[in-house]
Amino acid sequence: MTLSYLTGIVVSGRITPRVVAVFTAIALCINSKQAFVLWMRRREVKPSRALAAFMLQILAATMLLLPVLWKDLALLMPYAFVPLVYLISLKFLGEHSITTEISGFVLLSLSALLAKLTAAGVIDPVLFTTAAIFFTAGVLKVRVQFTKGMLQRALMVIYVGFAIAAYWLMHVPVVILLPLIDNLVFSITFYKLKLRFTGWLEVLKGIAFLLLMAMNYH
Repeated sequence: MTLSYLTGIVVSGRITPRVVAVFTAIALCINSKQAFVLWMRRREVKPSRALAAFMLQILAATMLLLPVLWKDLALLMPYAFVPLVYLISLKFLGEHSITTEISGFVLLSLSALLAKLTAAGVIDPVLFTTAAIFFTAGVLKVRVQFTKGMLQRALMVIYVGFAIAAYWLMHVPVVILLPLIDNLVFSITFYKLKLRFTGWLEVLKGIAFLLLMAMNYH
């Protein structure tokens, strides 16, 4: 989420107190997931406590967001389906479902759109889609590492091809996808890598994406 949000800032070229407020609000929303899951699973002695923690974080986030984005709510309404799809998937499919994980990364990528809207006053669906396509590749790579299946490896290769085609159609420099070379190499060769290191590698690839966006995205 942080890398996605920073992407929206670097392509806007502006940092204001409004940007900090919105970042804090998004962080609260993301952090509230833990309480939401505890309430949903009813594993707490008092599930109402988890629900209260969830509602308090959402309320605090709303109080930060509304003064900043009140005038843009109508423009943001078409994107309301993103968190809705994630919550429905989380409820009915579980947090480890591939659909839930992908929709979760798409939701995190929405922060790029909010960052640019806050900093520059512009709704940029291409920026959102660019970030979502890139960061979703990380979900598929972890799936390859867990399952070691040929189907997952083939899907990863197909996905990189899809990403290249999508960027070309959106007139986004394809060079921004350079970090995904690792996904191709991993899927084809299946080189040995500990899962803990995979997490750090994905962070480094996210930073590379951020820098490439700063240099090439207009």
